[in-house]
Amino acid sequence: YNFRNYKFLLALAFAVEEINRNPYLLSNISLGFDFYNLQYNEIQILKNAAIWLTGMSNPLSNYNCAKEKKAATVITGTSWKTSAEIGTLLQLYKLPQLTFGPFDPILSDQDQFSSIYQMAPKDTFLSLAIVSLMLHFYWTWVGLLLPDDHRGTQILSDVREKMESSRVCIAFVEMISGTWTSFSNKFWKNLGKILESLANVIIIYGDTDSFQGLMQNLGQQFLTQKVWVMNAQWDITNHADYFMIDSFHGSLIFEHHHEEMVEFTNFIRTVNPYKYPEDNYLPKLWFLFFKCPFSEPDCQLLENCQPNAS
Repeated sequence: YNFRNYKFLLALAFAVEEINRNPYLLSNISLGFDFYNLQYNEIQILKNAAIWLTGMSNPLSNYNCAKEKKAATVITGTSWKTSAEIGTLLQLYKLPQLTFGPFDPILSDQDQFSSIYQMAPKDTFLSLAIVSLMLHFYWTWVGLLLPDDHRGTQILSDVREKMESSRVCIAFVEMISGTWTSFSNKFWKNLGKILESLANVIIIYGDTDSFQGLMQNLGQQFLTQKVWVMNAQWDITNHADYFMIDSFHGSLIFEHHHEEMVEFTNFIRTVNPYKYPEDNYLPKLWFLFFKCPFSEPDCQLLENCQPNAS
Protein backbone atom coordinates (compact mmCIF):
# COMPACT_ATOMS: atom_id res chain seq x y z
CA TYR A 1 0.00 0.00 0.00
CA ASN A 2 1.43 3.34 -1.08
CA PHE A 3 -0.12 5.66 1.50
CA ARG A 4 1.35 8.77 -0.13
CA ASN A 5 -0.90 8.05 -3.12
CA TYR A 6 -3.85 7.71 -0.76
CA LYS A 7 -4.15 11.51 -0.62
CA PHE A 8 -5.35 11.42 -4.25
CA LEU A 9 -8.22 9.13 -3.27
CA LEU A 10 -9.15 11.44 -0.41
CA ALA A 11 -9.05 14.42 -2.78
CA LEU A 12 -11.41 12.60 -5.14
CA ALA A 13 -13.81 11.74 -2.31
CA PHE A 14 -13.78 15.38 -1.19
CA ALA A 15 -14.44 16.64 -4.73
CA VAL A 16 -17.33 14.22 -5.27
CA GLU A 17 -18.96 15.24 -1.98
CA GLU A 18 -18.57 18.94 -2.80
CA ILE A 19 -20.09 18.49 -6.28
CA ASN A 20 -23.00 16.41 -5.02
CA ARG A 21 -23.69 18.97 -2.30
CA ASN A 22 -23.94 21.85 -4.80
CA PRO A 23 -27.28 21.77 -6.73
CA TYR A 24 -25.98 24.22 -9.35
CA LEU A 25 -23.05 22.10 -10.61
CA LEU A 26 -24.77 18.88 -11.72
CA SER A 27 -28.53 19.19 -11.31
CA ASN A 28 -30.39 15.89 -10.84
CA ILE A 29 -27.10 13.93 -11.12
CA SER A 30 -25.07 12.36 -8.32
CA LEU A 31 -21.46 11.32 -8.77
CA GLY A 32 -19.92 8.15 -7.38
CA PHE A 33 -16.68 6.21 -7.84
CA ASP A 34 -14.90 2.92 -7.33
CA PHE A 35 -11.18 2.70 -6.69
CA TYR A 36 -8.71 -0.06 -7.45
CA ASN A 37 -5.20 -0.60 -6.14
CA LEU A 38 -2.67 -1.38 -8.88
CA GLN A 39 0.59 -3.23 -8.46
CA TYR A 40 3.68 -2.30 -10.49
CA ASN A 41 3.49 -5.54 -12.49
CA GLU A 42 2.22 -5.09 -16.06
CA ILE A 43 0.11 -8.25 -15.96
CA GLN A 44 -1.56 -7.23 -12.69
CA ILE A 45 -2.27 -3.72 -14.02
CA LEU A 46 -4.13 -5.10 -17.04
CA LYS A 47 -5.84 -7.79 -14.97
CA ASN A 48 -7.19 -5.27 -12.45
CA ALA A 49 -8.36 -2.99 -15.26
CA ALA A 50 -10.16 -5.94 -16.85
CA ILE A 51 -11.76 -6.88 -13.51
CA TRP A 52 -13.06 -3.32 -13.22
CA LEU A 53 -14.35 -3.31 -16.82
CA THR A 54 -16.17 -6.63 -16.61
CA GLY A 55 -17.12 -6.80 -12.94
CA MET A 56 -15.77 -10.39 -12.87
CA SER A 57 -12.92 -11.80 -10.78
CA ASN A 58 -11.96 -13.90 -13.82
CA PRO A 59 -12.59 -11.44 -16.65
CA LEU A 60 -14.09 -12.47 -19.99
CA SER A 61 -13.50 -10.14 -22.92
CA ASN A 62 -16.47 -8.04 -24.08
CA TYR A 63 -18.68 -9.23 -21.23
CA ASN A 64 -19.93 -6.96 -18.44
CA CYS A 65 -21.94 -8.30 -15.52
CA ALA A 66 -21.87 -5.02 -13.56
CA LYS A 67 -23.95 -2.81 -15.83
CA GLU A 68 -25.55 -0.95 -12.94
CA LYS A 69 -22.07 0.29 -11.92
CA LYS A 70 -20.86 1.18 -15.40
CA ALA A 71 -18.53 4.19 -15.21
CA ALA A 72 -18.43 7.22 -17.49
CA THR A 73 -14.68 7.70 -17.35
CA VAL A 74 -11.48 6.47 -15.72
CA ILE A 75 -8.94 8.47 -13.70
CA THR A 76 -5.46 6.95 -13.69
CA GLY A 77 -2.06 7.76 -12.19
CA THR A 78 0.43 8.28 -10.74
CA SER A 79 2.87 6.86 -13.28
CA TRP A 80 2.73 7.54 -17.04
CA LYS A 81 3.51 3.84 -17.56
CA THR A 82 0.46 2.72 -15.60
CA SER A 83 -1.77 5.12 -17.56
CA ALA A 84 -0.29 3.96 -20.86
CA GLU A 85 -0.84 0.27 -20.15
CA ILE A 86 -4.42 0.81 -18.99
CA GLY A 87 -4.95 3.09 -21.99
CA THR A 88 -4.10 0.33 -24.48
CA LEU A 89 -7.03 -1.64 -23.06
CA LEU A 90 -9.54 1.16 -22.50
CA GLN A 91 -9.20 2.67 -25.97
CA LEU A 92 -10.56 -0.61 -27.38
CA TYR A 93 -13.81 0.28 -25.62
CA LYS A 94 -13.60 4.03 -26.51
CA LEU A 95 -13.70 4.81 -22.79
CA PRO A 96 -12.43 8.30 -21.84
CA GLN A 97 -9.38 8.30 -19.58
CA LEU A 98 -7.98 11.14 -17.46
CA THR A 99 -4.44 10.81 -16.14
CA PHE A 100 -3.09 13.04 -13.35
CA GLY A 101 0.45 11.61 -13.43
CA PRO A 102 3.47 13.56 -14.71
CA PHE A 103 3.13 14.94 -18.24
CA ASP A 104 4.53 12.62 -20.87
CA PRO A 105 4.75 13.36 -24.62
CA ILE A 106 4.00 9.74 -25.53
CA LEU A 107 0.53 9.98 -23.94
CA SER A 108 -0.19 12.95 -26.22
CA ASP A 109 0.15 10.74 -29.30
CA GLN A 110 -3.47 10.56 -30.48
CA ASP A 111 -2.71 7.74 -32.92
CA GLN A 112 -1.50 5.53 -30.07
CA PHE A 113 -3.68 6.81 -27.21
CA SER A 114 -6.85 8.27 -28.67
CA SER A 115 -8.85 8.31 -25.40
CA ILE A 116 -6.29 9.73 -22.93
CA TYR A 117 -6.34 13.31 -21.67
CA GLN A 118 -3.40 14.52 -19.54
CA MET A 119 -4.27 16.84 -16.67
CA ALA A 120 -0.70 17.70 -15.67
CA PRO A 121 1.10 20.60 -17.36
CA LYS A 122 4.35 20.04 -19.21
CA ASP A 123 7.38 20.54 -16.94
CA THR A 124 8.98 23.05 -19.29
CA PHE A 125 10.88 24.98 -16.63
CA LEU A 126 11.73 22.19 -14.17
CA SER A 127 15.22 21.47 -15.51
CA LEU A 128 15.94 25.21 -15.56
CA ALA A 129 14.75 25.48 -11.94
CA ILE A 130 17.05 22.63 -10.85
CA VAL A 131 20.07 24.23 -12.54
CA SER A 132 19.17 27.59 -10.97
CA LEU A 133 19.19 25.89 -7.56
CA MET A 134 22.69 24.50 -8.28
CA LEU A 135 23.94 27.97 -9.17
CA HIS A 136 22.33 29.56 -6.11
CA PHE A 137 24.31 27.31 -3.74
CA TYR A 138 27.42 27.17 -5.98
CA TRP A 139 27.00 23.42 -6.49
CA THR A 140 29.02 22.72 -9.65
CA TRP A 141 29.78 18.98 -9.31
CA VAL A 142 26.59 16.89 -9.23
CA GLY A 143 25.39 13.36 -9.99
CA LEU A 144 22.25 12.35 -11.90
CA LEU A 145 19.92 9.36 -11.35
CA LEU A 146 17.43 9.07 -14.20
CA PRO A 147 14.90 6.48 -15.46
CA ASP A 148 16.22 4.24 -18.21
CA ASP A 149 13.53 5.09 -20.76
CA HIS A 150 12.52 7.82 -23.22
CA ARG A 151 11.84 10.26 -20.37
CA GLY A 152 15.30 9.81 -18.89
CA THR A 153 16.90 10.40 -22.28
CA GLN A 154 14.92 13.61 -22.77
CA ILE A 155 15.59 14.80 -19.22
CA LEU A 156 19.32 14.15 -19.61
CA SER A 157 19.38 16.15 -22.82
CA ASP A 158 17.54 19.11 -21.25
CA VAL A 159 19.50 19.13 -17.97
CA ARG A 160 22.90 18.61 -19.63
CA GLU A 161 22.31 21.47 -22.06
CA LYS A 162 21.37 23.88 -19.25
CA MET A 163 24.19 22.68 -16.98
CA GLU A 164 26.86 23.08 -19.65
CA SER A 165 25.70 26.60 -20.45
CA SER A 166 25.86 27.43 -16.72
CA ARG A 167 29.19 25.66 -16.07
CA VAL A 168 27.73 23.04 -13.78
CA CYS A 169 29.54 19.72 -14.29
CA ILE A 170 27.99 16.23 -14.19
CA ALA A 171 30.02 13.83 -12.02
CA PHE A 172 28.09 10.73 -13.11
CA VAL A 173 24.87 9.66 -14.83
CA GLU A 174 23.09 6.47 -13.80
CA MET A 175 20.12 5.29 -15.85
CA ILE A 176 17.95 3.16 -13.53
CA SER A 177 15.58 0.52 -14.87
CA GLY A 178 12.14 0.38 -13.30
CA THR A 179 11.89 -3.43 -13.46
CA TRP A 180 12.75 -5.33 -10.30
CA THR A 181 14.89 -8.02 -11.95
CA SER A 182 17.29 -5.76 -13.80
CA PHE A 183 17.30 -3.33 -10.89
CA SER A 184 18.37 -5.94 -8.34
CA ASN A 185 21.26 -7.13 -10.51
CA LYS A 186 22.63 -3.62 -11.08
CA PHE A 187 21.85 -2.05 -7.71
CA TRP A 188 25.14 -2.70 -5.93
CA LYS A 189 27.09 -1.53 -8.95
CA ASN A 190 25.05 1.70 -9.05
CA LEU A 191 25.35 2.16 -5.29
CA GLY A 192 29.13 1.77 -5.48
CA LYS A 193 29.39 4.58 -8.01
CA ILE A 194 27.24 6.84 -5.83
CA LEU A 195 29.32 6.14 -2.70
CA GLU A 196 32.67 6.47 -4.47
CA SER A 197 31.77 9.69 -6.26
CA LEU A 198 33.08 12.94 -4.83
CA ALA A 199 29.78 14.60 -5.77
CA ASN A 200 27.88 15.57 -2.64
CA VAL A 201 24.81 16.70 -4.60
CA ILE A 202 22.72 14.08 -6.40
CA ILE A 203 19.65 14.81 -8.54
CA ILE A 204 16.95 12.12 -8.71
CA TYR A 205 14.58 12.84 -11.57
CA GLY A 206 11.82 10.29 -12.09
CA ASP A 207 8.35 9.17 -10.96
CA THR A 208 7.51 7.42 -7.72
CA ASP A 209 6.44 4.14 -9.34
CA SER A 210 9.54 3.61 -11.49
CA PHE A 211 12.00 4.45 -8.69
CA GLN A 212 10.23 2.75 -5.78
CA GLY A 213 12.85 -0.03 -5.58
CA LEU A 214 15.77 2.38 -5.86
CA MET A 215 14.46 4.69 -3.15
CA GLN A 216 13.74 1.80 -0.79
CA ASN A 217 17.25 0.41 -1.08
CA LEU A 218 19.02 3.76 -0.96
CA GLY A 219 16.98 4.71 2.09
CA GLN A 220 18.16 1.58 3.91
CA GLN A 221 21.83 2.47 3.33
CA PHE A 222 21.54 5.61 5.48
CA LEU A 223 23.84 7.68 3.28
CA THR A 224 25.10 10.85 4.96
CA GLN A 225 26.81 13.99 3.66
CA LYS A 226 24.77 13.85 0.45
CA VAL A 227 22.29 16.50 -0.67
CA TRP A 228 19.38 14.98 -2.60
CA VAL A 229 17.45 17.10 -5.09
CA MET A 230 14.23 15.50 -6.39
CA ASN A 231 11.33 16.27 -8.70
CA ALA A 232 8.84 14.24 -6.65
CA GLN A 233 8.10 13.38 -3.04
CA TRP A 234 8.71 9.73 -2.22
CA ASP A 235 6.81 7.40 0.04
CA ILE A 236 9.23 6.28 2.75
CA THR A 237 6.54 5.33 5.29
CA ASN A 238 6.11 1.88 3.73
CA HIS A 239 9.61 0.79 4.59
CA ALA A 240 10.43 1.88 8.13
CA ASP A 241 8.65 2.60 11.41
CA TYR A 242 10.94 5.57 12.07
CA PHE A 243 10.55 7.03 8.61
CA MET A 244 11.86 10.49 9.58
CA ILE A 245 15.36 9.01 9.99
CA ASP A 246 16.51 7.94 6.54
CA SER A 247 18.95 8.90 3.80
CA PHE A 248 16.51 11.35 2.21
CA HIS A 249 15.56 13.34 5.30
CA GLY A 250 16.02 17.03 4.47
CA SER A 251 15.90 16.54 0.70
CA LEU A 252 15.08 19.45 -1.61
CA ILE A 253 11.92 18.61 -3.56
CA PHE A 254 10.36 20.40 -6.51
CA GLU A 255 6.56 20.27 -6.69
CA HIS A 256 3.84 22.11 -8.55
CA HIS A 257 2.37 24.99 -6.60
CA HIS A 258 -1.21 24.53 -5.42
CA GLU A 259 -3.40 26.95 -3.57
CA GLU A 260 -4.28 25.91 -0.05
CA MET A 261 -7.87 24.72 0.31
CA VAL A 262 -9.21 25.19 3.83
CA GLU A 263 -12.26 23.05 3.06
CA PHE A 264 -10.08 20.11 2.05
CA THR A 265 -7.97 20.46 5.19
CA ASN A 266 -11.11 20.36 7.32
CA PHE A 267 -12.32 17.33 5.36
CA ILE A 268 -9.07 15.45 6.06
CA ARG A 269 -9.38 16.14 9.77
CA THR A 270 -12.85 14.60 9.93
CA VAL A 271 -12.12 11.47 7.86
CA ASN A 272 -12.09 8.28 9.93
CA PRO A 273 -12.99 4.59 9.50
CA TYR A 274 -16.33 5.04 11.26
CA LYS A 275 -17.44 7.77 8.87
CA TYR A 276 -16.32 5.83 5.75
CA PRO A 277 -16.63 2.12 6.65
CA GLU A 278 -16.32 1.05 2.98
CA ASP A 279 -12.78 2.49 2.76
CA ASN A 280 -10.39 -0.33 3.69
CA TYR A 281 -7.33 1.94 3.67
CA LEU A 282 -8.41 3.92 6.72
CA PRO A 283 -8.21 1.04 9.24
CA LYS A 284 -4.64 0.40 8.08
CA LEU A 285 -3.77 4.07 8.61
CA TRP A 286 -5.30 3.98 12.09
CA PHE A 287 -3.31 0.79 12.77
CA LEU A 288 -0.05 2.48 11.73
CA PHE A 289 -0.44 5.88 13.36
CA PHE A 290 -2.71 5.23 16.37
CA LYS A 291 -1.65 1.62 17.09
CA CYS A 292 -5.28 0.54 16.74
CA PRO A 293 -5.80 -3.21 16.29
CA PHE A 294 -7.71 -4.20 13.19
CA SER A 295 -8.93 -7.40 11.60
CA GLU A 296 -6.97 -8.21 8.45
CA PRO A 297 -9.61 -10.46 6.77
CA ASP A 298 -12.31 -7.76 6.70
CA CYS A 299 -10.18 -4.63 7.31
CA GLN A 300 -12.29 -3.53 10.28
CA LEU A 301 -11.08 -1.78 13.44
CA LEU A 302 -11.31 -3.72 16.66
CA GLU A 303 -11.72 -2.55 20.26
CA ASN A 304 -9.90 0.36 21.97
CA CYS A 305 -9.86 2.62 18.90
CA GLN A 306 -10.77 6.29 19.34
CA PRO A 307 -13.75 7.20 17.13
CA ASN A 308 -12.78 10.89 17.13
CA ALA A 309 -9.06 10.53 16.31
CA SER A 310 -7.91 12.83 13.51
